[in-house]
Amino acid sequence: MSLLKKGDTIGFIAPSSFVKKEDISEAVKYFKEMGLKVKLAENLIDEYRYMAGNDKKRASSVNKMYADKNIKAIFCVRGGAGSSRILPYLDYNLIKSNKKPIFGLSDSTAIQNALISLSFIPAYTGYLPAYKPNQNSFNDKAGKYLQSILFDSKHEICSGQCLIKGEAEGKIVGGNLSVLTYLCGTKYFPSLKDKILLIEDVGEKTYKVDLMLNQLKQQKDFDKLKGIIIGQFSDCKIASASDGSIDDCIKDFVAGLKIPTISNLDYGHINHSLILPMGIKVKMTSTPKKCSINW
Repeated sequence: MSLLKKGDTIGFIAPSSFVKKEDISEAVKYFKEMGLKVKLAENLIDEYRYMAGNDKKRASSVNKMYADKNIKAIFCVRGGAGSSRILPYLDYNLIKSNKKPIFGLSDSTAIQNALISLSFIPAYTGYLPAYKPNQNSFNDKAGKYLQSILFDSKHEICSGQCLIKGEAEGKIVGGNLSVLTYLCGTKYFPSLKDKILLIEDVGEKTYKVDLMLNQLKQQKDFDKLKGIIIGQFSDCKIASASDGSIDDCIKDFVAGLKIPTISNLDYGHINHSLILPMGIKVKMTSTPKKCSINW
């Protein structure tokens, strides 16, 4: 069954940084051309420090979108920073009773994983409406892929390289590595038991990536993961030669693991990122001939 049909209404929220009017208007036009209606959260262009309004107002706008029966899917308009600050103010029971998918990327990792964990809703990572159509970050090919995610019922992604061979079934959790580690030690961090871990990042020094990966390995039930999917670590610089490269970090991270692992997937802070489902069961296959994710 597809996520949406023509004529459905979607909601735009800003749980993180604020956006500009022109970013919203182009995105609204784009989705209307797809045959969808768009409802805007009341805080979209508010500004409080680096965020789209204070924490309670941003959380309230999310709760209202989930309470609105006409809204069929929710899109975080942009990333930036701040979504982890609103987690104590979300109404998880309300959201659980009004399940609808939430799309996002980057800082959206915090709210997506919290809602997967406490409200058991699905999420999709890899797309933000602030990506403007026909620019480097989002072209016609990426648009067709987004529409397939929204309107088709079956999906297969073929991308990446086999790091550890095997097959696994489970629900994907994770997203941006830095933001995911914000949740460590909180009730918002997703259960790793029987899950497939997805990670990517941008602009971090390699030694910091190494330490964050190590922090994940120390989380409860890391040893009960079914699989790992590693996206792109864009613009992650080596501060000192002894720090090692991203490949060195990943090599240490997976050392001794015996679960299927895909690396170099076309997902993350890159042009035309793939969109991956979280919180719903997928099948991943990692072989030298083919790496794929099906749902």
